[in-house]
Amino acid sequence: MTFLIKTFIVILLFVCTFTWSKECITYHVSGNGQAVILMPGFVSDETVWQDMAARLSVDYQVHQIAIAGFGKNPACNKADTILQQVQHEVVQYINTRNLQQPIFIGHSLGGLLAFKLALDKNAKLAGAISVDGLPFIGPIFTRTNSTQVSDLQHQAKYLKAMYQSASQQDIERMTEQGIAIQTNLVDKYSDIVEMASKSDPTTAGSAIYSVMTTDLRRQLDTLNTPMLLIGASGGFNKHEDHVSVAALYQAQISSSDNVKLIMNTQGRHFLMWDQPKWLAKTIVQFIKDDI
Repeated sequence: MTFLIKTFIVILLFVCTFTWSKECITYHVSGNGQAVILMPGFVSDETVWQDMAARLSVDYQVHQIAIAGFGKNPACNKADTILQQVQHEVVQYINTRNLQQPIFIGHSLGGLLAFKLALDKNAKLAGAISVDGLPFIGPIFTRTNSTQVSDLQHQAKYLKAMYQSASQQDIERMTEQGIAIQTNLVDKYSDIVEMASKSDPTTAGSAIYSVMTTDLRRQLDTLNTPMLLIGASGGFNKHEDHVSVAALYQAQISSSDNVKLIMNTQGRHFLMWDQPKWLAKTIVQFIKDDI
């Protein structure tokens, strides 16, 4: 075998090893007991769940999943199909580690994944909780559940292209524009902006497109896994607005008897920051009573 051929094989092996090692999720495990998986949301990393993980790890084995390309985590080689790849890898993670009937808890985009995994028989979940993540995000923009994916297709393509061509400064500015609806805690604004600014544009664009073009509402009538949808309406001051948002959330899950809705009227989108004690109590109560 010539030196040139040997060199080519070495390079090929290196490239293959590098490619296969680029997983789209990473994880950290703490505590003992029934497995609970925590998933962050759009352009967030696992640190958003840090305090909740510490609370839950007293009684549960907590698996903090990080999504490649979000926050401080480098992008993976499936960045342009990130939502599908993360779902696939989470199912693999559950099965290869032989997690027995885990409970999946996701925030925002992670909440959409909670619905997807609850519908995925290969995940074998005991239960799932979505923290302010809906089966279809469209009605949040339009304020009507008659909205269909086709109504958002143009906007979804536009936002994907905008994110994927954005600079770090562009993503910072986009994130700052809607920062007030994210949390009541002003000192957390910088954390949100920093995570977003470190996020990979290709991953972010792919994720926002998938979220806007995924509608699971009609599939929920086949759902057998117990689920809890926790909504946040703390960004509104009027009683009628809280009622309207709750009705919007309830309408999305109306086809299933296995999804329960609980609304929090004090906290905003990052409920794990705004209402940590309430959220922990609500999660544990659902696990004890409904799973």
